Amino acid sequence: MKTEPKYQKQHKVSQVYLKQFGYKRDEEWWLSVYKAGNKITENIRINNFTTETNIFDLPYQDAELKRHFENQSSFIENHYPTIISNLHNQKRLTFKNKDVLNHFVANIMCRTNPFRSFIHDLLKYSDTRDKFINEMTMFSNDTKEIRIFLKKFKIEFQLNLAIGILMDHLVQVFRKFEKVVIRECEGKGWLTTDSPVYLDKQGRHEWIIPIESEIYLPLSKDFCLFMYHPNSVINTNPLRNLKIDRVNNVSMDTFDNITRKIVMDYDEYLIMNIEVEPTDVTKKILLSAANNRP
Repeated sequence: MKTEPKYQKQHKVSQVYLKQFGYKRDEEWWLSVYKAGNKITENIRINNFTTETNIFDLPYQDAELKRHFENQSSFIENHYPTIISNLHNQKRLTFKNKDVLNHFVANIMCRTNPFRSFIHDLLKYSDTRDKFINEMTMFSNDTKEIRIFLKKFKIEFQLNLAIGILMDHLVQVFRKFEKVVIRECEGKGWLTTDSPVYLDKQGRHEWIIPIESEIYLPLSKDFCLFMYHPNSVINTNPLRNLKIDRVNNVSMDTFDNITRKIVMDYDEYLIMNIEVEPTDVTKKILLSAANNRP
């Protein structure tokens, strides 16, 4: 039986994901990043980036139960490189690829700071708590049981318990969304952040993921995922006209518009797609350096 360490460094953003934007030096994977508020970019080992000890642990004594979310995350990540390989070789998403992405997008959202803070606030206040629990159990008959279950734990422990349940709900939601893959433009490559999933609710905030949502996730420096619900009323985005489940080319203007959405939706860090020597961003060359790949 596998023995779980008492203290475990856990990544808020998947190492497997980050390697798609990183580079290897001396047998280690690195990222070039810019932290908001700093003047200088920096190079950071992926192994140390966005980590916090035991942040996803569940309040159980049993080691396997305690690390359930972290172990589930690792299982999902193991399938991710196959998706990127298929996009390069087959230029499309298979049925299995799409379901892995349903899990991956849900998982990465539930691991990053802004979304976790949002869910924590929903749990904290009584006027939003019941609505949140009703929503995340809408595909099951467990609403009453989940409400009673969460109340057994202190508020500081409820977030990780709820996140696990919510992730399963989000997978069900994302299975209803169409998926479009967009290739990078003119060798510039996609950038990403420490909060990689950009959720555009288009002004609708009555649900965690309203039907009007449009979702962006840079999958690698070469590909970006765009997701939308085919039955949404707001449907004017021209990206909806691209081929679903296929790799699509777009204009430079479209590429730039998507990039602006992505890079502005960070928590603390903007993540480059090439190795960048420490650069003074006050000289206004940061994005130029980041967007030009050798």
